[in-house]
Amino acid sequence: MNEGEMEKLGLSNFREMIKRINDTLQENKMFLSQLDSVIGDGDHGISISKGFLNAVEKIEQQQPANISDLLKLAGNSIAVIIGGVTGPVFGTFFSEMGRSVDAEKDSVDIKDLSEMFEGALEKIMKIGGAKPGDKTMVDALFPAVQVLKESSSKGRSIQEAFLLMVSAAKKGAESTANMVAAKGRARYAGERSIGYEDAGANTIHLIIKAMHESI
Repeated sequence: MNEGEMEKLGLSNFREMIKRINDTLQENKMFLSQLDSVIGDGDHGISISKGFLNAVEKIEQQQPANISDLLKLAGNSIAVIIGGVTGPVFGTFFSEMGRSVDAEKDSVDIKDLSEMFEGALEKIMKIGGAKPGDKTMVDALFPAVQVLKESSSKGRSIQEAFLLMVSAAKKGAESTANMVAAKGRARYAGERSIGYEDAGANTIHLIIKAMHESI
């Protein structure tokens, strides 16, 4: 690990992450809705941006005192605003990360971070029933989590790990263009879904990219 590279993330880092994610999704909401309009309802970007705006507002109002509470609040704030499956799965992404952290912890290292992402992925796959190859957010999140686990075992810095995760999530999102949708409204499109990237997978890429940029 090089001098100056981050070894731990504290509460302020996670607060900044949520803000940066919100800013990024507000900027990209029309792009995400456009992706969704081809094989979905066409409102994914608008919905997801409302959810994250609510998360930022609730965090400002309630000022959670630890990482666990902040992430759980963010997840719950997202889930209550967004309808369908999108709210619960994206809400779970954050709330489950929060549940994976002891409330007593005031900072997390790369091993903790890996466990947080793994816990979130497992829960998302369980509640949504999606697996890699189903043309969902899992196709971006799964490879990113694998890279994080590898980074943890190799002792990489958090910044280096996130950089690799961004790349893995981007490739994962791009790979959905070659898949037939198996979940959500997009599954009704069948073969017509080939050639179009999944909006949820692109959202995960943007979230992880924003996380990396925030630190």
